[in-house]
Amino acid sequence: MKTAFKLTVKDILKRPNFEEAEIVAGKTGLNHVIRWVHIMEVAETGQLLSGNELILSTGVGWREDQQLSCSFLKQLIDHKVSGLCIELGTYVSSIPEEMIELAERNHFPLIVFRSEVRFIDITQDINGLLMDTHYKMMSDLESFSNQLNHLLLSTDGFNNILRLLYRYLNKQMIYVPIEGESLFFPSVEKTDHSALLSSLYSESSGNRKIRQSIQALGHKFADLFILASSEEWTDFDSLVLDRTATALAQDQLRLLYVEEKRKYRENRWVQKWLQNEHSKEEIEQYLSALEPSLKESGCVACLCKLDFSDRQVDFTYYSMIFRSIFDKQGFFPLVTLEQHFTVFALIDKRRKEDWKSRLKHALRQIQGTDLIQDQRFESFHFGAGKRFEALDRLHESYKMAKETFYIQEKTGERDSPFYEELYMYRLISMMKKQDDLQEFILDHIGMVLEFDAKHNSQMFKTLKVYLAANGSKKEAAKHLYVVRQTLYHRIEKLKELLGEDFMQPKKRLAIEFAVHAREFMM
Repeated sequence: MKTAFKLTVKDILKRPNFEEAEIVAGKTGLNHVIRWVHIMEVAETGQLLSGNELILSTGVGWREDQQLSCSFLKQLIDHKVSGLCIELGTYVSSIPEEMIELAERNHFPLIVFRSEVRFIDITQDINGLLMDTHYKMMSDLESFSNQLNHLLLSTDGFNNILRLLYRYLNKQMIYVPIEGESLFFPSVEKTDHSALLSSLYSESSGNRKIRQSIQALGHKFADLFILASSEEWTDFDSLVLDRTATALAQDQLRLLYVEEKRKYRENRWVQKWLQNEHSKEEIEQYLSALEPSLKESGCVACLCKLDFSDRQVDFTYYSMIFRSIFDKQGFFPLVTLEQHFTVFALIDKRRKEDWKSRLKHALRQIQGTDLIQDQRFESFHFGAGKRFEALDRLHESYKMAKETFYIQEKTGERDSPFYEELYMYRLISMMKKQDDLQEFILDHIGMVLEFDAKHNSQMFKTLKVYLAANGSKKEAAKHLYVVRQTLYHRIEKLKELLGEDFMQPKKRLAIEFAVHAREFMM
């Protein structure tokens, strides 16, 4: 299918200017690719070469100096030059035997002209060929790209794209998705799959493989491997592979985007579920129709707050990546949007015992994606309700997830996203709703707050730190940045305000609760 878009030493030997040329060494290297032709007469090549040049020389730079001629040749070999053409006669009468042996050992084509030739004619001819080859390559690449664009609109774009790539490269291809089974073009015996796949990620397979990641939006979907040696691989092959990878990524995004749009049509149904407007039977029937193989063990509501600095961002792409991450951790997610919140109704497909660790792992993965790390968010955090085994109790988990957010916003503490790990703040929040919290605070630490207001002191802060240090004067003084004598004086004042027994268990518990409640109310 494809044309060999490369010019080799063997090809240029067929040109009219090389009719009288003689290959004196390196016939095994005639397949070396030529990317440019260059006249060079200096003995020290330095950084003048980039590789794959055909060098023309009269030998004036090294003349009959055997050591200098071998040094010159070795530099060409080290710089991956494709071949050397030497005009005999004016400056060099013959090629030193050592130079011929060096070229032969390194499979380096050494070509001589025994009569005078016009280097200008050679360079003009070869560079013209190179430009013509490049033009044909770009023309064929454009044709290939047009075929890719056409296939992207077909119903089976993915498989057709891989078939087209195979027709162009004619080499074994292996598509290894992050999820799902690997595909082989052409197909190979199933008994050989495991050995072939394990060799792909092994260094022992050497340079026989070319690897191209299929990715978009910072998320990798698959790896595409081409089994080929570096000698067989051309610039055209690389360009074709690169454009194929882009087309495969676009096809994958298209499928995911269509699927995500379909799922957004479920938005209203999920919202009704969260509002407890569906019966248990209706929930089970809907989920069974949506995912027949789904075997749920419980459910939990998870809220994600995303404040976009760029209001034009389409959250569809973000949501589909988040879905994939949740799914890998054993949760079947349904998504709905609510103002600045994205609500995930997570159906747990695995055992109850490790649901928190799996959810934490999913949240860490989401926070580590390029989508979050690209600084497009003003704020980003999660809150999760309790996990219930009964699907018709999801609305309770949803209310708890919202309560988690409320408490996180009030306290600034976001170490844990779980409602169950809010501990004392859950009780504080409930009391606040009953209008009993302020009275409780004043009953237990009102005198401390009043003293601070009158004297502009720090008795409340001292009480908070002293309690947090479990009554350790050394630790409290350290965290308050005061000497112990100052702390002793403040503790005596606290005893006057709260009573000598303020550190006794029952009274201390009430005071400690009042301190947290005061901070919650601030």
